[in-house]
Amino acid sequence: MNMFLFIDRAEELEFLQERYSKKGFDFIVMYGRRRIGKTELLKNFVKDKPHVYFLCNKTGTSTNI
Repeated sequence: MNMFLFIDRAEELEFLQERYSKKGFDFIVMYGRRRIGKTELLKNFVKDKPHVYFLCNKTGTSTNI
Protein backbone atom coordinates (compact mmCIF):
# COMPACT_ATOMS: atom_id res chain seq x y z
CA MET A 1 0.00 0.00 0.00
CA ASN A 2 1.33 3.43 -0.99
CA MET A 3 1.62 5.66 2.07
CA PHE A 4 2.06 8.87 0.07
CA LEU A 5 -0.84 11.10 -0.86
CA PHE A 6 -0.86 12.28 -4.45
CA ILE A 7 -2.55 15.67 -4.52
CA ASP A 8 -2.57 18.95 -6.42
CA ARG A 9 -0.70 17.81 -9.53
CA ALA A 10 -3.46 18.39 -12.10
CA GLU A 11 -1.43 20.92 -14.10
CA GLU A 12 1.61 18.66 -14.31
CA LEU A 13 -0.48 15.61 -15.21
CA GLU A 14 -2.29 17.61 -17.91
CA PHE A 15 1.06 18.67 -19.40
CA LEU A 16 2.29 15.07 -19.45
CA GLN A 17 -0.98 13.84 -20.97
CA GLU A 18 -0.81 16.45 -23.75
CA ARG A 19 2.73 15.40 -24.60
CA TYR A 20 1.81 11.71 -24.43
CA SER A 21 -1.21 12.19 -26.73
CA LYS A 22 0.76 14.10 -29.36
CA LYS A 23 1.73 12.36 -32.56
CA GLY A 24 5.43 11.70 -32.83
CA PHE A 25 8.03 11.42 -30.14
CA ASP A 26 8.88 13.59 -27.15
CA PHE A 27 11.71 13.15 -24.71
CA ILE A 28 11.07 14.76 -21.34
CA VAL A 29 13.69 15.26 -18.66
CA MET A 30 12.33 15.91 -15.21
CA TYR A 31 14.53 17.48 -12.57
CA GLY A 32 14.18 19.51 -9.41
CA ARG A 33 14.87 19.60 -5.70
CA ARG A 34 14.86 16.27 -3.95
CA ARG A 35 11.78 14.92 -2.17
CA ILE A 36 9.20 17.08 -3.97
CA GLY A 37 7.42 14.21 -5.73
CA LYS A 38 9.04 13.86 -9.16
CA THR A 39 9.13 10.07 -9.03
CA GLU A 40 5.59 9.77 -7.65
CA LEU A 41 4.31 12.12 -10.37
CA LEU A 42 5.82 9.93 -13.08
CA LYS A 43 4.71 6.68 -11.48
CA ASN A 44 1.17 8.03 -11.13
CA PHE A 45 1.11 9.18 -14.76
CA VAL A 46 2.40 5.96 -16.33
CA LYS A 47 0.55 3.47 -14.13
CA ASP A 48 -2.01 2.65 -16.86
CA LYS A 49 0.23 3.21 -19.92
CA PRO A 50 2.92 1.17 -21.64
CA HIS A 51 6.20 2.79 -20.64
CA VAL A 52 9.91 2.56 -19.99
CA TYR A 53 11.18 4.08 -16.76
CA PHE A 54 14.93 4.58 -16.46
CA LEU A 55 16.42 6.09 -13.31
CA CYS A 56 20.07 7.25 -13.33
CA ASN A 57 22.34 8.12 -10.47
CA LYS A 58 25.62 9.98 -10.13
CA THR A 59 27.86 6.91 -9.95
CA GLY A 60 28.78 7.10 -13.63
CA THR A 61 27.94 5.81 -17.07
CA SER A 62 29.07 2.21 -16.56
CA THR A 63 26.77 1.81 -13.55
CA ASN A 64 23.79 3.44 -15.28
CA ILE A 65 24.07 1.34 -18.43
